[in-house]
Amino acid sequence: MSSRRPLIDAAAIRQAYTAGFQVWVGGEEEHESVLGLRDRLEEHVTLLLPEVEYVTARTQGEWRRMGVHILIRAHHVMNYNGGTSPQAQAAYVQDLAALSRSLLALYEHAGPLGVPVDVDGIAAAVRRRVCAVCSMEIREGEPLTRGVFASDSSGGVYGWLHSQGCSPAAESLETDSTSTLHP
Repeated sequence: MSSRRPLIDAAAIRQAYTAGFQVWVGGEEEHESVLGLRDRLEEHVTLLLPEVEYVTARTQGEWRRMGVHILIRAHHVMNYNGGTSPQAQAAYVQDLAALSRSLLALYEHAGPLGVPVDVDGIAAAVRRRVCAVCSMEIREGEPLTRGVFASDSSGGVYGWLHSQGCSPAAESLETDSTSTLHP
């Protein structure tokens, strides 16, 4: 976190995520408003990420695990950028709205805070990509593929896969046996 704290406008974030939960694309005019809302929500998420990262480093127990989980999901969603169709953009806006609400809640109601612990470790864990098949880290510059995996709780969860195959030990794993993703 920088020495100069950004101004978090909670009311503007609430207004944007409320609109994001109600977005449905029906025509070109509405599509333009979805794109504007997407940009606003991306700005809010980008502003909240370092703040929540710092707050998460000061929490412990379940607060810390929840914070890390939400930070990881936020980075995955922000790296995806939603696709190009109006429907995909509307779904992306709804994802951003959920993240904005979660990040704001963690920022405002983080629970008991202590001295920051392992700030760099949290930052590294949040930004790393892990293959959903072999659970090995996908390093910067290494080819990767985005995959959608079956999930009991939703129509699918997306994550990352090595695009040139996994290590020999991991090749014996059945790819369709993965039902959840590792952070």
